[in-house]
Amino acid sequence: MAATFTYLLGPRKGERADFDSGHISIGRAPDNMLCLGESARRVSSHHAEVFLRGEQYVLRDLGSTNGTTINGRRVVVSELAPDDLIEFGAGGPLLRFSSNEAKSDDHHDYSTIKSVASSALRSKPRAAAGVRKNAVLAIALAGAMLLGGLGGIIASSRFRSADPESMSIAEVAELNSPAVVFIRTEFELLDSTGQVMTTEARTGSGFLISPSGLIVTNRHLVRDWEYNNQPNTTGRTTSIQVVLPHQRPEDAVSAEIHKLGADRSIDVAVLKITGDNAASVHGIEPDINATSQGDEVVVIGYPLGLDLLEKTNDRLIDPSLSTGVVSRVGRDFIQLNLHAYHGNSGGPVLNRRGEVIGILTAAVNNAQDIALSTPIGAALSLVKDDSAYTRERD
Repeated sequence: MAATFTYLLGPRKGERADFDSGHISIGRAPDNMLCLGESARRVSSHHAEVFLRGEQYVLRDLGSTNGTTINGRRVVVSELAPDDLIEFGAGGPLLRFSSNEAKSDDHHDYSTIKSVASSALRSKPRAAAGVRKNAVLAIALAGAMLLGGLGGIIASSRFRSADPESMSIAEVAELNSPAVVFIRTEFELLDSTGQVMTTEARTGSGFLISPSGLIVTNRHLVRDWEYNNQPNTTGRTTSIQVVLPHQRPEDAVSAEIHKLGADRSIDVAVLKITGDNAASVHGIEPDINATSQGDEVVVIGYPLGLDLLEKTNDRLIDPSLSTGVVSRVGRDFIQLNLHAYHGNSGGPVLNRRGEVIGILTAAVNNAQDIALSTPIGAALSLVKDDSAYTRERD
């Protein structure tokens, strides 16, 4: 058997690497059989390996820093199938796998069984009836195997069929990350007499939905006191600062609350920054019925706020990416199976077509793999009559 890897993105797009080997090492270092090159910074030096197990190619991640995904799912060990899309490191090289397996011997096996059965009928006339029954059974079994294999191929093609508009995770990130912003708010808590009790700050994420500067985020990020249930207290927002991707914290620009809904249970706010902002999200899917249980999703935001960036010694602010699946589509929320952290709140939840389907709203206490997302329609309802937004979308 031989394995082929085809580059789908970047300067090596369309380039193929063919291997007639039972073991293929993959990584950034030049001693790998499939060397992805020093420029592939998301790839570890010795990132993964592909090996033959029987007649099946298997991929194993070798403890890489940024992980390996197959068709958008992060894996450690996984069997490979033709046309699988393998991404080495989140945002790293994306390659398509294929193999030239030996042609099926099903027809030969069927003919052999039939020939043996016929020979048995001729050579043992006194046991003809029993042999005939055995031969018929053998032929029936062979036919069932052939039909089963065909059915499996048909079923596999049905379940593995890709949406023609589906993108790789790298493409979803490339199209949408420039529109995901970092937000820091400051607010004062006031007692029943209006005196300032304390000044606090919160950080989170948001995303531009129009070049004119409309940003969708969570209401709790800009009006935290509404959700803390402290009796006899109220609050007021004193500052909202927004940092665009690949900018320094000191490059923050001021924002104002543009729209809030009347119902605080709908955790959505629309902010506004001034200036011409070329970046906005790639697309929006407002129909919640277009989202189904099991759909793969991408979340982009700023987990842990500036703390994470300080730990990684980064001077520029850039968003992080997480992946997961839709666990359930509810009436008011889309439940997700993924890790979400403080700072991710307000970031976009995107489908594999690169469209925003929701706003990441909350992690669930004591359930680190469950997160809730508010459908994007709740934000669109706030700006549906906004002339700037509707003019830009027409």
